[in-house]
This record gives sequence, structure tokens and C-alpha cells, in this order.
Amino acid sequence: MARPGDLLRRFRLMAVPGAAGIAGVPVDREAVLREELEPVFAALRGADHAADEVVARAKAEADDRLARAGVRAREILVQSRESMPAARAAAGVAETSSAEIEAAAIRAGGHDEAGRIRRDAGQRSSVVVDELVRRVMSVESSSRGVP
Repeated sequence: MARPGDLLRRFRLMAVPGAAGIAGVPVDREAVLREELEPVFAALRGADHAADEVVARAKAEADDRLARAGVRAREILVQSRESMPAARAAAGVAETSSAEIEAAAIRAGGHDEAGRIRRDAGQRSSVVVDELVRRVMSVESSSRGVP
């Protein structure tokens, strides 16, 4: 790894000691930059490798979970197909029970209505019978001459 002194040395004067000359620039600038950055890239290679391992483990875990989910989905499908006849029968019984309850309520309402009609008819018929008897009696008394 390059030290700060190494970085500054590349800009040293070309002719020391003596009169000032042109500042020095490395001849192979790319080689110097590679050399300076090699430790950084080496550290990044380790991080890159670790990231690749994390991604590989995550993919393996995802594949495993997907496989387990597929197995569980097939199990649920089989269970639902096996329980379907019983569920349909239970739904039919529930619907039948509901219809029977509704029919019983309608019958009870019909019985109540029939009772009301009978009471009303009894009351009306007694009024009609009373009126008929009164008229018959009045016709009979007028034919006898009794006012």
C-alpha cells in the first residue's frame, strides 16, 4: 500500500540538488495508479466475494422455500379435494335446515291467519244470523198481523 510520502515523491523535482526544474510526473501513470489502488481493489474483491456468497445463499434459501411452498400447496389441494364431498353435504344440510325453518315459519303464519279468519267469520256470521233471525221474525209477525 502506498504511503503518503510515496504519493508526494512522485512530484519531486527531477534534478536535485540544483536549480529548480520541471516538476516530475511518473512515466507510467497507469501503473502507478494501479499500484496505489491495488489494496482498495483487494479489499473490494473480498467484499464482492462475500456479497456473491450472500446472494448464492439467498437464492438457495429462496429455491428451498419455493419447493416447500409447492409441496404445501399440493397438500392443501389434496386435503380440499378430499373434504369437498363432506363440505358440500354440510352445506346441503344447512340449506335444507334453513328451508325447513322458513317453511315452519310460513306454516305458523298460515295457522295464525286461519285462526284470525275463523274468529272474524264467527263474529260476522253471528251478526248475520242475528239479522236474519230478526228479519224472519219480522216477516212472520207481519204475516200474523202482529206489529
